[in-house]
Amino acid sequence: MSFQYTLQKVLDFKERQKQEKEAAFNQAVRTFEEIATVLYHLLKKKEETVSYYEEKLNQGVTVFELQMQQTQLLRLQKEIEKQQRLTNIARENMNRAQENLIEMSVEYKKYVKMKEKQLEQYLENLKREETKLMDEISIQMYANR
Repeated sequence: MSFQYTLQKVLDFKERQKQEKEAAFNQAVRTFEEIATVLYHLLKKKEETVSYYEEKLNQGVTVFELQMQQTQLLRLQKEIEKQQRLTNIARENMNRAQENLIEMSVEYKKYVKMKEKQLEQYLENLKREETKLMDEISIQMYANR
């Protein structure tokens, strides 16, 4: 007679759910990293643009060039704000996916612990039965002498 965990199907189901949550979390992390990278590049571009415009301003520029620079900076700022909103949404999704993964991992570990306890109980019962059988055999051998 071999050990059979009574909740094996539930354990397998929980394991699949955990793997799905893990995949969802990994995808959320990748998405966040991609969006955050775009934001980083926009911020870097803005910094470089501001530096360039300050240099140009020191050299002297026309009013028209100044207006063009201002327009470009405003457009860049709007892009940055939009990207920041997207980054925040992606971060929230990533955090939510992480919480779901943690929840599912805890749930899965509960079933693993239950299986371990059931296996331990099974092995103790098996040992007890074996000891009982050995005692009976030794009693019979003694009685047959």
